[in-house]
Amino acid sequence: MSRPRVLLLWPGSDGAASGNFGVPQLVGLGTYLEAETRAEVTLVDLSCERAFGKVDLPKLFEGADGNGYDVVGFSCYSSFDYLPLCALAELARVKLPSAILVAGGYHVSARPDDFVFDGSPFDVAVVGEGERPLAKVVRSAAGGAPLRGVVLGPDPILSLDELPESNWSLLSRYQPIARRVASQVEVYLSRGCPFDCAFCMEKAKREVSWRGFSVDRAIQELRNLHAFLNPGGGPGGDWTVYFADALFGMPKAWRRAFLQRLASEGFPVLKHWLLIRVDMVDEEDMRLFADANCSPGFGLESGDPDMLATIRKAGRLHDYLERMLEISEVSRRFGVPWGANVIVGHPGETEETLRRSAAYMRKLFLEPESTMGFLSVDPYRFYPGSPIDDERQEYAARFGTRIHRPEWWKDGDQAFLSEWVDPSRELSYRRRDELMTEEFAPILRELPARFALQGPARPYFLRALEGQVEQFSDSVRLAYADRYYAWQKYTGQSRAAQRELEGDAAAAALCQRERERSLSDVASRATVSSDVRAALVETPRELHAPLDALRASTRDVAIALDGSGAATVSAMHAYARTYELAQIRAGARVLDLGAGTGYGTALLARLVGPTGLVRGVELDPALVARGAPLLRAFANASLIAGDAFLEASWQVDRGRARARWDAVVVGFAVAEIPPEFFEWMGDATLVIPRGPRGAQRLVVARRVRARGQGLEGAAAPIRIEEHDRVEYVLARREVPEPAPARTEADAEAAHVVAPPGKVRLPVVRAPRP
Repeated sequence: MSRPRVLLLWPGSDGAASGNFGVPQLVGLGTYLEAETRAEVTLVDLSCERAFGKVDLPKLFEGADGNGYDVVGFSCYSSFDYLPLCALAELARVKLPSAILVAGGYHVSARPDDFVFDGSPFDVAVVGEGERPLAKVVRSAAGGAPLRGVVLGPDPILSLDELPESNWSLLSRYQPIARRVASQVEVYLSRGCPFDCAFCMEKAKREVSWRGFSVDRAIQELRNLHAFLNPGGGPGGDWTVYFADALFGMPKAWRRAFLQRLASEGFPVLKHWLLIRVDMVDEEDMRLFADANCSPGFGLESGDPDMLATIRKAGRLHDYLERMLEISEVSRRFGVPWGANVIVGHPGETEETLRRSAAYMRKLFLEPESTMGFLSVDPYRFYPGSPIDDERQEYAARFGTRIHRPEWWKDGDQAFLSEWVDPSRELSYRRRDELMTEEFAPILRELPARFALQGPARPYFLRALEGQVEQFSDSVRLAYADRYYAWQKYTGQSRAAQRELEGDAAAAALCQRERERSLSDVASRATVSSDVRAALVETPRELHAPLDALRASTRDVAIALDGSGAATVSAMHAYARTYELAQIRAGARVLDLGAGTGYGTALLARLVGPTGLVRGVELDPALVARGAPLLRAFANASLIAGDAFLEASWQVDRGRARARWDAVVVGFAVAEIPPEFFEWMGDATLVIPRGPRGAQRLVVARRVRARGQGLEGAAAPIRIEEHDRVEYVLARREVPEPAPARTEADAEAAHVVAPPGKVRLPVVRAPRP
């Protein structure tokens, strides 16, 4: 009988292991299957595959020889991998109709029903550790009775030394490009964490007892890893090695014996990196960390004692935070760099606990003249399988916590939706973001100047700090604000969200700064006077755009106002160019036709000042209803519903038929300028796009009167000048049918896959001890 063929697939998406090399989970599984089932194992890491060029996914499932696979194992390590993994499984099912498709990982352990159901492309879900369940699946395929529609596990390995030594050659395809795709390699030396932190999904794996390799075996695993990374036995030394254990070295005797052996081995690395609890560490551990070239990471999670109790950071809470201050001092003596992670916005967080946590971080990092520590600040993310998941109703009743999308992994925009949580009645999502920036960003910005580590590992830590500072940049914060208001729209809360946005000073400030940055693009396409520049910066364009276009509103692009595409907020340069051609000045009377939600009307109101007059005319009453209230701050401006092709819309004052406009600007294109426009415009300057789609020009029409000819009497000739090539929406005479209002109940009934923006959002981190 031929050997069963197994493909183990790492999706390579952003998540806890993003940017690392090694996928030790799959290396261990593949090694076990080779030993226990004689399977022929292929391991594919899609993040590494991309280094070779575009990945041919259908061919990937065919295998190198085109014969496909009997079993395909998909790693859903993080909930962020769920959607791409489902897409990959659908493709695999088409290419391999008889294969057994298996899913395993943290998310599968927390939600096996997401994978095994009628119509699912997956056949088997594995809860907990995968070696024995996956071997059972392979044997079922080899025996001709493939397992289908089942959940296997938990079936943990209680003695890790029983496992065969990791066969790193399963990654041999990637060895030549490993250093090109990553600077840090992962390896596991233990499993399990018995602590019960409320935010962590470690317990989803069911078996949480700490189990480690023997010290001898752990050292041998590292020898094998280094032999693979550096097969020539040269100097090496440019890797950081991450011990990815949920909790490094829980037993003191094991930890200290291992660190002594690690120091004696002298592996050529920049640094060993690990996660451990600060209440397990003392001065002797720090000395051993120094000798072994190790940097510990501490999951502080909060600097507030009340919050630590709420999130069940069990252990020595009476001196937990004091211990961190002591370890910080010891680290300076031994020269040991360390990191601390803080989560902001835990369920139950209030403004008071958040500020106390930040005050502690200032004491820890900024009060000493220098520090060996760096700080990682993450917003709280809701994970399935965590104690908070199990106790959502209790958190809601006790604190008023609201998790807006409790199955966020089934939607688009996962980076935002995983964080869309109101921590408490006192602290909303948006207020949490504002306070987190106010309190923690200054600490992070000051840290690089205080970071005392010198030597070749310093750039590694500084890059981590730079990434932390970046998450508080205007561009990243605006990306999240954009998604916040977008999802209010998607979930049927547009009216309330529009009111919230109008009062959101933080979002307004972000948008204003980003608009100002966009002015270089505007200036490259149109002349921008100082007055127009000020108007573009100060006028809140985001209020005139759809709720899901907050970020787009800061850019020099046109924005569709509805699904028809027949109405837009024009690009900023289009307004600047039009107003230049129309010679808009203070005190002018301006008619704005095709005004949409009145953004151009608002710009004009600023430009003409209190002695001028601006009227916006828009065919669609729904757009007028939205935009007219935004102009209430201007006594000299109005937005009305009307047809630009009717004379009544052109009258300055219905009681003064002969009053005239100084300028008429048009926001839609016509094939030819209607003759009546020339009659109605009087002596105004008319700026209008003319021509069919794809061949439009911006046209300026002015009446030319002979010297001494008055404004009354015979009509003077019209001079028409063609200017820039443009692309405007076409004129319309009928209002489109409004789309049915979306309610919150509609949104709950169906998942929404919305395209995320292209700003790279902060990386999702591994569950911490």
